[in-house]
Amino acid sequence: MKDFLKRIKIDAIINAAACITFGIVLILWPVQVTTIACQAIAVVIAVLGAVRVISYIMESEAKNSLNLPLGLVLFVIGIWIFLKPDSIQNMLLIGIGVVLFVHGLQAFRYALEAKRGGYLQWWSLLILAVFGMGLGLACIVDCFGIISMTLTLVGVALVYDGVSLLFIISRIQKTARNVKRGMQEWDAIESEVIEERDL
Repeated sequence: MKDFLKRIKIDAIINAAACITFGIVLILWPVQVTTIACQAIAVVIAVLGAVRVISYIMESEAKNSLNLPLGLVLFVIGIWIFLKPDSIQNMLLIGIGVVLFVHGLQAFRYALEAKRGGYLQWWSLLILAVFGMGLGLACIVDCFGIISMTLTLVGVALVYDGVSLLFIISRIQKTARNVKRGMQEWDAIESEVIEERDL
């Protein structure tokens, strides 16, 4: 358990906090957030395209390369997405679903470690993890129109993911502290027995 706690990096807590923050923002402003995110992606694509076009114009050696056609295609795609951000919202939903599913897998592993550490309610952590993975799959499936999840529910799922991950980590740390305390008490008793025997 001690070795496992060393492997729990601060990034797990940061990821959970980021999910909670983004989830709350998505709950409060679902349409605005997805529009801005999609337009930001569009700007990046358009800039990449513009850089390739400028590279083609500025460098004579690049005249025979694919910089010009590829740059123009990227630039046009970027402008199109910027003007119609809803065209890639499904991709954003897939990305969120993948994050939720990966966090669920991580929580699943933490739950099994909690069981090995002697935490009696490890099964409740397991349920939280499985539910988190289910939410991730629901987001991925929803992009194909199979089920109906609003962006607000996606925000709720992100908040749940962050809170459940923090809760699972806190339970594991508490279990580890109890194990450590028990070992210290056992060492103290063993030391007393040895001292009495030496007397």
